[in-house]
Amino acid sequence: MSPIDIMTLKRLATEDRELRYKLRGFDGVARVELPDGPVDLVIGPDGVTEVRAGGDGPADVTLRAPAEFWEGALVAVPAPGFESATAGMMSGFEIVGDKTRDVAPYLGAWGRVLTLLRDAAVGHATEVPPQDDPFPDTDTAVGRYVRYAVEGIEYRVYYEEAGSGDVPVLFMHTAGADGREYRHVLADPELQERYRLIAIDLPYHGRSLPPTSVRWWEQDYRPGRDLIMAWIAGFIAALELDRPIFVGCSVGGQLASDLCAHHPDSIRGAIGVNGHHDMAHFEGLFDNDQFRDPRLPNEYYGALNFGVTSPVAPESFRRELYWIYRSNFPGVYAGDNDYFMFEHDLRKDGHLIDTARTPLLMLTGEYDGGARTPEHGAAKVAEAIPGATSEIMEGLGHFAPSDDPVRFRRYLNPALDEIVRRAAAAPVG
Repeated sequence: MSPIDIMTLKRLATEDRELRYKLRGFDGVARVELPDGPVDLVIGPDGVTEVRAGGDGPADVTLRAPAEFWEGALVAVPAPGFESATAGMMSGFEIVGDKTRDVAPYLGAWGRVLTLLRDAAVGHATEVPPQDDPFPDTDTAVGRYVRYAVEGIEYRVYYEEAGSGDVPVLFMHTAGADGREYRHVLADPELQERYRLIAIDLPYHGRSLPPTSVRWWEQDYRPGRDLIMAWIAGFIAALELDRPIFVGCSVGGQLASDLCAHHPDSIRGAIGVNGHHDMAHFEGLFDNDQFRDPRLPNEYYGALNFGVTSPVAPESFRRELYWIYRSNFPGVYAGDNDYFMFEHDLRKDGHLIDTARTPLLMLTGEYDGGARTPEHGAAKVAEAIPGATSEIMEGLGHFAPSDDPVRFRRYLNPALDEIVRRAAAAPVG
């Protein structure tokens, strides 16, 4: 680990426009406890005004971590798990302070401080330059609505569609997000020629407004696994899709295997992106109800999720993911996460999956520490379920389809072809 030059850090911190923007309203001291000693950032109405050797006097916010984290984080190309504040939380990085006043509203700023510390240590910026849309000429997706009922409630569900192929592919977004995550995938000209591409906004997500018959403003959004599966099965039936290939990321990655277990007649096969076998490695470590606390702004989970995009992905696409999370309705992310964290468990029902009939392929981002866990992540799915496969996607993170669509297509397109091949050879009935 290179030492931090305080004057370099001061220059970076005082000149950085993003840090100044995200610190607006904060007035106090942020302390970084580095192995060589603490460093204080003095912050006022105009952003960082001073950077100095710290330790004297109180700090409003403290960034601390084991020495091993700093050694892995303050290098030019950090290894997976050391690239961001969010990733570092799995290895001891923490932000200490009044959560509702000083931590959550400014989480993006504290994550930015970590980036600037790295820049001060290695002597160059670490951000990947913005990139233009990869497929502008075929960005022709059309949005529509479909109405259908599940358990006596009618839903008006939005989806976008592109492509003219015979085989439908249904894409599901991550927790609390919507189909905008797949806008680049739907514009892929190679996929458009071979498949009918459909990206859904689940009920309560994106442009799928809550059903008018539900008094949603009086209650938490808590759909649960079975209802989310029913929403997908109902959507497939309403559009009369011929057993689409299901592709889901994160919570959708969990749903991929659960649909294979419980709704095999509805789908031709599934691709679980950053899905897990079970969530035992998070037991006791994750407080999902914090995302229902009205005192915590959307910035909190927006910045958390930005922190698990790929650090080598185009910055403009990573920022789109951040925008999507900053714009969703409070509590929807928490409701989806209830299922992701607590209701998905292939130890209980993985035996129901028959991959000879419904192929299941798992794709995992190199920078997704949870899904890479050998005992509980995607590799365990392949180990425990005969015929399931698992592959690591180099350079990709938790939000692979949205934050690096060009790199993602190297893995998605062959996986879709494999599902088609295996489904065609599947036994009938």
